[in-house]
Amino acid sequence: MAKLYVERGPLRGSELPLAEGKTYTLGRSSSCALSLPDTLASREHASVTVKDGHVYVRDLGSSNGTFLNSQPLTKPQEMKLGDQLEIGDTLLSLLSEEERRTTGGLVGREIAGYKILERVGRGGMGTVYRAYQKSLDRIVAFKVLSPSLAWDKEFTQRFAAEVRSAARLAHPNVVRALDVGEEGPIHYFCMEFMPGGSIDDWIERDGRVAPDRALPMLLDIARGLAYAEEQGVVHRDIKPENLMLDEHGVAKIVDLGIACEGKGGRGAAQSEGVFGTAHYIAPEQAAGERIDSRADIYGLGATAYHMLSGRTLFSGESQSEIMAKHVEEDPEPLDQVAPWVPRSLCAVVMKMLEKDPAARYASARELIEALENIASGAAAVRRPIALQKVGKITALTDKPKTNRFERQRKNRLMILCVIGGLVALALLLLLITRL
Repeated sequence: MAKLYVERGPLRGSELPLAEGKTYTLGRSSSCALSLPDTLASREHASVTVKDGHVYVRDLGSSNGTFLNSQPLTKPQEMKLGDQLEIGDTLLSLLSEEERRTTGGLVGREIAGYKILERVGRGGMGTVYRAYQKSLDRIVAFKVLSPSLAWDKEFTQRFAAEVRSAARLAHPNVVRALDVGEEGPIHYFCMEFMPGGSIDDWIERDGRVAPDRALPMLLDIARGLAYAEEQGVVHRDIKPENLMLDEHGVAKIVDLGIACEGKGGRGAAQSEGVFGTAHYIAPEQAAGERIDSRADIYGLGATAYHMLSGRTLFSGESQSEIMAKHVEEDPEPLDQVAPWVPRSLCAVVMKMLEKDPAARYASARELIEALENIASGAAAVRRPIALQKVGKITALTDKPKTNRFERQRKNRLMILCVIGGLVALALLLLLITRL
């Protein structure tokens, strides 16, 4: 029949097979058919029913809503193969029973000179494939826009113009946009393929990123942001998912050109509404104020905090609650939640996270200088010997330091032993003289 595949979220990679005539509840409760450890999901968030070969989805009065192909569910709707369902931070796709994450969809087809090789992921805007560009004999990332976006002619025209503009941006720490076009109902754009995956993948796999590995990543991204500043571009959505790694481990920013312009020193207005991701959004951005490159510095700071500690700055029951905390609350200091991170690096991250943009680094160039100063003392930024999942403090296999009170106890015993020995020797000498 079909199955739900978790594309994004704590259960990424999990599958829920769907059987005819059954209803499946999705939510935080352990009694759900798919129990989601997602703080933005309600206990019983949505239900999926299979009837006469069709799949229907219904919101169960959730706090944060259920979204089908990015549109809020207001009534039960049918899901088609390839449709995506959003519940909190979790993204699910409806796939055929035999379809795997690396197959299905357009795999095997040739579109506009691109041979589709495998499906590598799904995002809010569509599906990403690894493809072979025959004309230039190279591997590319081939992204197909979601049907919910492709039908909007005004959007696709504006998007194509933005991709062409982005293609003119060239920097070693920016993923290069290569091509944009359409073939029949399919709207696509191509990017440089990044075989190392995203920083989000690293966090999902290892729980967090060791300081000695995180530092060069942060430097790479800061250099990309410095280039963005020079071009008058504000990304607005710096987060682990949008930071990719090439085959050499070099970190690059995705979608830098598909952002907003903030030229002239006045910043960019958010006239089209607040854009960004709740866990990484800058306070002024969440408040709907004008933003400049310092909003991206905050986004990188929130990303660094997550990378190094394994936890996001704030959590909450809704996106709006999390965004409000960025505006109103101070996060726990990084050196307290991640004591294995060198204090110099903690200090840089916390400065990036200042509520007031004026208190942050004034530019990405200034941030680069601070990170390079830490890198010059790289011996201090050492890797935890055992990097474990979030929730467990890194276990060091180094010889443990002796407790201070244990040392004092041993010292007292040693002194007593010496005194006792001297007393015994004095008694022995006294006995000998009397004899």
